[in-house]
Amino acid sequence: MPNGTEYTLKRDIRDGKVWKNTLPGMWAWLLQRVSAILILVFLTLHFFLPYRRPIQFLLLAVVAFHACLGIRVFLIDLGANVATQKTLFIVALLLAIFGLFFVWSYLPFGG
Repeated sequence: MPNGTEYTLKRDIRDGKVWKNTLPGMWAWLLQRVSAILILVFLTLHFFLPYRRPIQFLLLAVVAFHACLGIRVFLIDLGANVATQKTLFIVALLLAIFGLFFVWSYLPFGG
């Protein structure tokens, strides 16, 4: 109930300490939301411009990134220590990169 003593959280985004002090879990959360939007964009482009290799690569890259961050969230939900978020974030990024190039190297060239 508003009584005139509400507190408003204000962060000065021009201050470099704001970005430096942001925890890895928050960056992972933000990047997963951005990747979800990019999946929608690249999927739409993929439907209207099929067999374009750069679009296919970008779509695969974003899906791999999004999936690996989802696995990180799943592990945290299963009881992984929240203090290991930085490690899980780095492992998720490395898995996404490895998975991307592994799958991309086995896709048939065509179109």
